Amino acid sequence: MKKITLKILALAAVLSCGGKAAASEFNLQLLNVADMRAGQADFRAPAPRLEADELMGMDMNIRVPFKMIKNSVAQMTATEKRLTIIDMTAPVVFRSGEFLKISNIRVDANGIIVIPTLTLKPYLEGRDKLAIRIQRVQLHASMEPSVKAAPAAAISDEQLMVQVMDVMIKGIYSALDAKLKAKNLPLKAQDVVKLNYDKTAWTLHAAISSKIISQFIPAGLVGELHLTGFSLSDTGISLKIQTAE
Repeated sequence: MKKITLKILALAAVLSCGGKAAASEFNLQLLNVADMRAGQADFRAPAPRLEADELMGMDMNIRVPFKMIKNSVAQMTATEKRLTIIDMTAPVVFRSGEFLKISNIRVDANGIIVIPTLTLKPYLEGRDKLAIRIQRVQLHASMEPSVKAAPAAAISDEQLMVQVMDVMIKGIYSALDAKLKAKNLPLKAQDVVKLNYDKTAWTLHAAISSKIISQFIPAGLVGELHLTGFSLSDTGISLKIQTAE
């Protein structure tokens, strides 16, 4: 219990710096759900319920390196067998000016083997809403010899992208579910992010939830967290998450 208390005090000290804190200054991995539940169970009386404007504020800049994204794709291939990385020594996601590029992956779209090179424009649609528009697509498609279906050339790029996105979305969900289960977090993938591909707009929409972060913060300490910013760098992406002002 002493160890748990010290962890919570350390987090509280960071959060109390002017009412705001940067996540990069505190390692949330120091805490786990078991710690939080044990610590909360030791409280003798419930804390008074505070109004939203009485809670501490938090600003977090979360940097996600492209190498980490590649590792996540590799984890996706373990749960979604229709997705593979072609060359494990080469990048999968990288920056190209104001765009993101995805390549070096192979997708089995119902017997059609697709090797896509995608140029993507990610942008924030609104609070907690991220969109990724396909600006340009290059698809190399070939038919598995064992599959009897319409020739790959007869299927449009739009139809192929629907199938590619279906594999990607299911891969994200299955990998995230496996990670949440391994961390003993009482959440499902769609509690954290909801994905929907709009084929007419060639755009993937993502509704982000901060529920996973809330698992590591004692209830009633800070306000509700939201995704409020997104930016690219040469080495990765940055997400800004903060409480309401």
